[in-house]
Amino acid sequence: MTNKQLNILFTASWYPSKAHPTLGNFIQRHAEAVAEMHHVHVLYIASLDGHHGDPALEQSKINGVSTTIIYCGKGWANKYRAFRFGAHVLFEKEQQHFDLIHHHVLWPHSWQARWLHSKYKMPYIVTEHWTGYDQSRSRQRHPLIKLLSQFGAAKAFAICPVTQNLASTLKEYGITANYRVVPNVVDTDLFSLTHAGHQRVRFLHVSSLVDEQKNIRGMLRVWKKISDKFPDAHLTIGGDGPFLFWKKSADDMGIHAESISWFGEQTWQEVASKMQASHYLLMFSNYENLPCVIVEAMACGLGIISTRVGGISEHINSDRGILTSPGNEDELYNAIERACLQPDLFNRESLRHYAIQHFSKKAIAAQFDSIYREALG
Repeated sequence: MTNKQLNILFTASWYPSKAHPTLGNFIQRHAEAVAEMHHVHVLYIASLDGHHGDPALEQSKINGVSTTIIYCGKGWANKYRAFRFGAHVLFEKEQQHFDLIHHHVLWPHSWQARWLHSKYKMPYIVTEHWTGYDQSRSRQRHPLIKLLSQFGAAKAFAICPVTQNLASTLKEYGITANYRVVPNVVDTDLFSLTHAGHQRVRFLHVSSLVDEQKNIRGMLRVWKKISDKFPDAHLTIGGDGPFLFWKKSADDMGIHAESISWFGEQTWQEVASKMQASHYLLMFSNYENLPCVIVEAMACGLGIISTRVGGISEHINSDRGILTSPGNEDELYNAIERACLQPDLFNRESLRHYAIQHFSKKAIAAQFDSIYREALG
């Protein structure tokens, strides 16, 4: 069994598709990492606006990962029917064999892995990424979340949160499991080390730009003070969120236009280029697990300025960044001020070395390989 290449079926609550091209792209990266060691096939069900009638199947191979996406109408019944159709195609029609199921994100679709486990007698594991289990969001959680999360976790060989903090949160939430932490992955070939090469100290923020989580407004208030004191400092903000709204907000705050720039949704290659042209990654989140953008920035040699939330402090210490309290704008200002005065405060080569050791495709694939083989006995 030790050297045998396995056939792994990925299922997921989120995955990139025509319905949402960036949803769960970090799950896609996990699939691509595992595909460097094993055969990986993704089966994903996507509700598509305006879809009526029977489920529609699309199959392709993306970056070494065989991908089957079934498009269906809205609603749980449509998704259930579409999933059974997809399973029939893979297992009955195409006669494919899989050794193990690897599901991502318990809520709301870990029932898929448990259904396959029951029908085809295969073990399964679950990787968990979701910030929704955080205690700060307890009032927003529907009672069904706990019930279905426990149902999906009950027969899993292991639950693999991306941080130890998330494992603790899941335990407190009442999900009993064999916990094995495996972090997010970064393509260390794409996100590589290149010195920023700018006299101006350049900061970068990349996210969904959702204020409730990312606290964009608080970050902009701090940046207004920074731009007044350090005219040579520059902040670039962007992501797959309402950047034009925040651009107007920055204008209304009186932030100097030459100190800030904006971008919308970008490819990974474009994000990597922006990181390579920066000195520091800037985050001011109210809650997180371990954002992929942090491990990507480390692979590019960027120092990290972030709030001390979720599992971020499990990897960011005084050698790799500066951590602040969530919502504390004075602490954030002091951290950015320190970075402005010392553009090369952190060793870029050391940051990249840590990223390769802990988050590279090779490192993540090896961790999952160990868990897969243990699950298979």
